[in-house]
Amino acid sequence: MKKTSRQRSDQLARLLQLVALRRAVQQPAVSVHCETCASSRCQLPPADRRSWVWRCGFDPQMLCAIALAVVILPAFAQFRPVPGREYREYYNPVNPVRGEAVIGLAILPTEAQQRAVAVQVLLPASYSGEIHLETASADGKFRGEGVFAGATKDKEWVSLPLTATATVDGKPSLVRPADPKLLAITARGSGGSMFIVRWGDASPSGTPDLVRLYLNSRRADMFVRAGAKLVTCKPIGVAQPVRFDSYCDVSLSDIPANGQLSITRRDQFDEQTQTVKVQMP
Repeated sequence: MKKTSRQRSDQLARLLQLVALRRAVQQPAVSVHCETCASSRCQLPPADRRSWVWRCGFDPQMLCAIALAVVILPAFAQFRPVPGREYREYYNPVNPVRGEAVIGLAILPTEAQQRAVAVQVLLPASYSGEIHLETASADGKFRGEGVFAGATKDKEWVSLPLTATATVDGKPSLVRPADPKLLAITARGSGGSMFIVRWGDASPSGTPDLVRLYLNSRRADMFVRAGAKLVTCKPIGVAQPVRFDSYCDVSLSDIPANGQLSITRRDQFDEQTQTVKVQMP
């Protein structure tokens, strides 16, 4: 039977492929090394290498570059403890005297969440610098402090690791207080800017409802205004508070987009008001 030109062309193409495959098998293997995979080297015959290119349109070296980018990009927002200033927790510490009204600011936690070994802090886009993290009990018997450094690309939650045990003279002591009314936490940036903290390292299951402010009222009445909503703060019920003595739960939906809150302290006929700005989710 006489072959058509189409059949002759197909036969010639298959012959050329066989010749190319034979030459490829005789050539040494191509070594592909990806720095992101510790000590991993893939020995790929050139024929296999070409099949990668033909089937997927990717060269192995290109795949390594993509893998490297995937590993690097999420790490952009990682914050690391500053050497020598890592977070530590202490029992019966020396408490600073600052005269601050707002001691802490956090998404309202549960007791279980407050025992976590990590917290998350909501940071604005293009933030670069340090975060000063502090925990404090109302009675002043427990305190934690540490500094972290890093940068963000977008507005996002960043995770900060904590130690789980308080110490007395360097030895393990009591665990941190679990009652959400009695333990404040705050995260401050450069210039004293305040960020919302969330206990735990797990992703949120939904939009949080309440933000808790821990306040030092000095036994006066305290109020927080969030937009049009005025919230009366409550005493924590500790006989001899040292760091703070009241708290105020504010709904996130009531906080304006600019994150501005007005805090009023009313002591008989004396009234003082200050403004606090927080980073909104």
